[in-house]
Amino acid sequence: MSDYEFPEELLRAKREWFAVAQRLEEFPLRPYTDRAGVEHRADSGWTPELDRQETVLRKRFRELSIEISIHPFWETLNGSTVAARMALREAARRPGG
Repeated sequence: MSDYEFPEELLRAKREWFAVAQRLEEFPLRPYTDRAGVEHRADSGWTPELDRQETVLRKRFRELSIEISIHPFWETLNGSTVAARMALREAARRPGG
């Protein structure tokens, strides 16, 4: 149980933030070439479609991060928001939370 009553849109945004983060974790590692010209992870299975999907997800992740961080709810708190942000994290992860 939380000491805070989070607005539904803030909880929704944080839940989606976790879902997008999870999807990004599932992507194979992106191949790259270092300064010496050596290719790394060339056999990772990376495709142009994965590149497009990752770009879309990273954009959404940034949008959600901004939406959460500037939500008007934070202005209603007295003092530090750290405890409230941790409570939001827990509430968003809780089933049915």
